[in-house]
Amino acid sequence: MKEIYIERIKKLPDFVQDSLGESADVANIKIRENYIFDEEKLLSLSDIKAEIILKDISIEEINNRIQKELNLDNEASNKITLIILTEIFYPIKSYFPGIEDEILKLGGEVPKIKPKKISEQFLKREEEMGRMKEEEKRREEERIKDTIIKKPIKDLIKEFAEVGEQQIGSQKAIILKEMPVPMKPLVKYWMKDYLEKMGHYEHSNIDRVKYVYHDKNTRKMNDEERRQLNLILKSLDEGILLAYSTRLKKIDFSKMD
Repeated sequence: MKEIYIERIKKLPDFVQDSLGESADVANIKIRENYIFDEEKLLSLSDIKAEIILKDISIEEINNRIQKELNLDNEASNKITLIILTEIFYPIKSYFPGIEDEILKLGGEVPKIKPKKISEQFLKREEEMGRMKEEEKRREEERIKDTIIKKPIKDLIKEFAEVGEQQIGSQKAIILKEMPVPMKPLVKYWMKDYLEKMGHYEHSNIDRVKYVYHDKNTRKMNDEERRQLNLILKSLDEGILLAYSTRLKKIDFSKMD
């Protein structure tokens, strides 16, 4: 378990810390009886349990996290999640709202043991801490203001690689002459297709209209998608400025003049 987790866990009430004691050992034995994990995976599992008790991840996220971190199939991750929930955390179920529903959802049975009671004072403190975290999150979101950077498409792609990966159009793929398979309708592929078909010389508005409204790749586009594509191609041809949002990390067409 990472040192940073240990220090944070020490600040939790004793009854919460106790859940990672003997009951955790029993759970670990059950897991090892059924699965052979190397040291790295065992450490990952230990970290996940720490994140659960620290509420860095929610009860509902555990199964997916275990499946991803330990590279398991869904059945195996379900079983390990159930062992962790029933053996380690159910005894302090008041600390984990929704734990019974999650156990049932995963196909398990709610243990018949009587969970430990948690003082109302502690629960109130938990609620207050939750409200404080939400308030901090809200203030942080307000602090990070959206910045709009206006540059031609060529400059935006050079500075922000994600612009080339931005999807324009709802169709699944477009066909490019020199590509062996259909490609996603990303900005970089639209530009490539346009230049290959219309030439690498200077284009007129008529050239763009012909491509945007009559090319086989654009036939299924709606009016807004065509507008967006036309603005990108016009920026490519004439250097008009496009609005890049630092918060959205993409071209924000709603900010176009």
